[in-house]
Amino acid sequence: MDPLGDREEERVGRLPLIRMRPNHEETLPVASADTASAPTVDIVIPVHNEWHVLRPCLESVEAFTEYPKARILILDDGSDAFVRGRIEAWAGGPRSIPVQVRRNETALGFVKNANRGFRETSGDMLVLLNSDTVVTPAWLTRLVNAALSDRRIACVMPMSNQCSFHSLDIPMGWNVFQYSADLGRRMKRTCFDAVTVGGFCLLIRRQALDEVGHYDEIFGLGYGEESDWCMRARSLGWRVVGTEDTFVYHRGKVSFKNYKEETFRQGNYRTFMERWGQEYSAAISEYKRMDALRQVREAYVRMESPAPPPVVSAFVDRIRDGGAGHAVTEAGRFVRDQGGARQIPAIVRQRGLVRPRNSRHPLPRGFQSKVRPRVTYVLEKFSIAGGVLSIVQLVNRLTLLGWDAKIATHHGHDQEHLGSYMLYHHPYVFPSAEAMIDGFPKSDIVVASLWSTAEKVSRIVRRMPDAVPWYFVQDDETNFFHEMDIQGRQRVLDSYALVPNKIVKSRWLLERLKGYGHGAEVVPLGFDLDSFYSLVPQEERPMRILAMARPRTPRRGFERLVRTLREVKSKRPEVEVALFGCPNLRDYGIDFEYTDLGEVPNERLRSLYNSSAIVLDLSDYQALGRIGLEGMACGAATVLTRFGGINEYIRDGVNTLAVDPKDEPSIVAAILRLVDDPDLRGRLVGEGFRTVNRFSCDDEARRTSRLFAASLGFDDGLPEEFAWPDDEGPLRAGRAGEGTRASARAVGGERSRGGPEWRS
Repeated sequence: MDPLGDREEERVGRLPLIRMRPNHEETLPVASADTASAPTVDIVIPVHNEWHVLRPCLESVEAFTEYPKARILILDDGSDAFVRGRIEAWAGGPRSIPVQVRRNETALGFVKNANRGFRETSGDMLVLLNSDTVVTPAWLTRLVNAALSDRRIACVMPMSNQCSFHSLDIPMGWNVFQYSADLGRRMKRTCFDAVTVGGFCLLIRRQALDEVGHYDEIFGLGYGEESDWCMRARSLGWRVVGTEDTFVYHRGKVSFKNYKEETFRQGNYRTFMERWGQEYSAAISEYKRMDALRQVREAYVRMESPAPPPVVSAFVDRIRDGGAGHAVTEAGRFVRDQGGARQIPAIVRQRGLVRPRNSRHPLPRGFQSKVRPRVTYVLEKFSIAGGVLSIVQLVNRLTLLGWDAKIATHHGHDQEHLGSYMLYHHPYVFPSAEAMIDGFPKSDIVVASLWSTAEKVSRIVRRMPDAVPWYFVQDDETNFFHEMDIQGRQRVLDSYALVPNKIVKSRWLLERLKGYGHGAEVVPLGFDLDSFYSLVPQEERPMRILAMARPRTPRRGFERLVRTLREVKSKRPEVEVALFGCPNLRDYGIDFEYTDLGEVPNERLRSLYNSSAIVLDLSDYQALGRIGLEGMACGAATVLTRFGGINEYIRDGVNTLAVDPKDEPSIVAAILRLVDDPDLRGRLVGEGFRTVNRFSCDDEARRTSRLFAASLGFDDGLPEEFAWPDDEGPLRAGRAGEGTRASARAVGGERSRGGPEWRS
């Protein structure tokens, strides 16, 4: 069964992600050569799958390329049918820049694909641009101007957050567009000489390419080929440079991480060093001594403020949030997750427990727009969780829709998962909750994201009376506490009363809040339709049952899951059981054969679902159930709990088998039924494809944007000075709560529809 047919019409007609109108905060006038004399530039984008990162790359190139003589060549290196269809649909639409697509039916690898681009373009210059980048306003004009500053420049690299030892960290509290524009203002072009430069975004002069030659295909799939090319260029007298006034966001190929670490060092690195070792080592030593980027790195500093040591402040925060028992429990879990009691000395050293009481800790200065409406989500911490992913996806899309959207969090000692997410800004990370409240960035909208953040948001808006508070309620958070923990549940109920405006993602959750005396706006869950799709037909999949194992979260039913799967294995020993989501699953003594997949990065989830015939979720309930949607989108048959907001999309016997999670015999029977009946699996999968199309991150962001805009007095969404016009018309949402309009009247007033001066 081909899942693309059901999606094609619905997906291709969607509005673009990027609708922000750049203003003087995100760009600045850049002089360029006269159109008649300007060199032609081919933007060559090698692609292999990963539409979820390619789409914003393509849209940013179109939105932010004003250079008069640019063309786009997409080199599709054997992408799957889904991505191929997306590329062709995008390229075939009305584009402001000429676009061509060339496809290799069989993947050649990056080096050979790039060489095809070198051969099949004729521009005076070309840009080799990775598909996991987002360019910024005036990017191409700045790169061309840099190249034109010296005829001996062979290639120019912009600055980026992911570019080996050239990397620049995005300053805390800045987004990539603000940072790029500020670099353009602060940095006087020197076109600093480099030894080698990163190939994520590389403008190459055609004359140099003709003289130096193409990439050496001895480097196989990639890594090292651009460094070899740079050394060859230098040996012929060409300059290899970077330019400090241009910034391009680079996600980095997470999927290539193991290849780089295991294969590159053993093969490509050895090949490179055998050719250039002595010359390269001497040159790179001198480059590091000169430290060409020191001025750039030191231009963005953080303010400092007294704060208690991080571990102590985190413990105190947890006492305030949930009492001493809660703090001790969380501390015990933290120690366990770090490797047990034997790691306590290392934790003390590394986390700063023994710092002097008067030690000073960095507080982010950040960049708060003076033009755009500013929305800041308050996050407890960056963990690997669906709720965090929802907020990250929302903030990214709100940024691209025209908001100055950021995330603020504390627990600065516990942000190891921050790099797991694709973010177009660097979140504010404060050393403690009190420091966050005291130093919170100026915002027009402040959004709580968990019961423990609602009290912080209420205190923030008391200090910032013009800010409108919102609460993004993703679950009935009373269930985070045992039914006997009356105090814990009451703290959640109290938090609902602290923030008048609320957004929920299901009607079930709306009814729950109504039962507690609160209203809300319903904005359905944003599901990333660009990341999750079917690659393997159901009939070709191994009989693998995939389930998430969350031992620390009681309502996820870990013990029940183990008992159920033990019974399934006893009856169908040939069936593979695969569990993911727990970093130390072996500690729980599971006594049957299973595959432990550990914690799985977002980038690997699609392949994981596609390797499974059945996806299982036995949670007590699901507020909506991301795992069910992900499994359906990837072509797996599902067995899901029947309780909670998940009823927004499940239909028992139609697109899933819905079960009572406490009725273990019926669960076993449902699983065995799917194992034994391929026709049933096929019917559920087909209907699952149609189900997931009702959910979209893009739709969620647009609806959220309109609600936020209405609370600031913009009833028709963001005005055109912030974003390109939206053709969906004014907001038509039924009002479930009373807070939104009241806030709009209180905060909007004369400022509504006031353009850049609306914030008086």
